[in-house]
Amino acid sequence: MAKSKEYIDNLLRLRQELVERRRDAASNKEPGEIVATAKGVIEFQMSIEAIDRAIDDEKRLHGASAA
Repeated sequence: MAKSKEYIDNLLRLRQELVERRRDAASNKEPGEIVATAKGVIEFQMSIEAIDRAIDDEKRLHGASAA
């Protein structure tokens, strides 16, 4: 049970780091870099969404083991 919380906490920290990196990537104002900026933001967003699914899975696993 404690391990599941530890996994979730680790995933939440990773998610927060990716959100910060996405924000940094989105703030790129270099001329001619819009496509690269968009691709970077999309990659970070896809990773964040994958982490959200992993968090949900850990919560489900935690709930199943508690039952």
